[in-house]
Amino acid sequence: MVELLAAITILGIIMMIAVPNVLSIIDKNKKRTYVEDAKKIQSLAETYMRSDSRVERPDNGKSVIIMLGSLDMTELKAGPEGGEYQGDTSFVAIYNNGGTYEYSVALYEKFDAGGKATEAGINLTNIDRLNSESAVNNVVRDTDVVHYNLTVGQSLAGCGIIQAIF
Repeated sequence: MVELLAAITILGIIMMIAVPNVLSIIDKNKKRTYVEDAKKIQSLAETYMRSDSRVERPDNGKSVIIMLGSLDMTELKAGPEGGEYQGDTSFVAIYNNGGTYEYSVALYEKFDAGGKATEAGINLTNIDRLNSESAVNNVVRDTDVVHYNLTVGQSLAGCGIIQAIF
């Protein structure tokens, strides 16, 4: 009986150490998935802009917005939380900075978390920042999610004036 009690105590201690570590690893992997999906979406938007002649190129100091709903999302059907990426609030901003195109991505997923509608993703972030080691720090959840009011002629932080939305 004493041996059984000792074994149960040891297993309890191991679980107290292991469970938080496993949960932390799962959370980091979800954040990495958001970052990698944002990079894929940037690549899809770049291809879309180059291949579709209807998409105008932004003038210097302006941006063209490509909404997620305009892109072929066959490879990215579900987000890391098992929900759907939001085509009406997620987008790629292509900013013309003196003839060089700079890409920024806003990517959001809605999902059910214990019976509560929840939102997570990445607020508008430059692709260079998404390629950095600390990119997972850009992942936000719930009240930290920013909903952008996108209209032509409006200024978008870090992306100049919105020239067109596709």
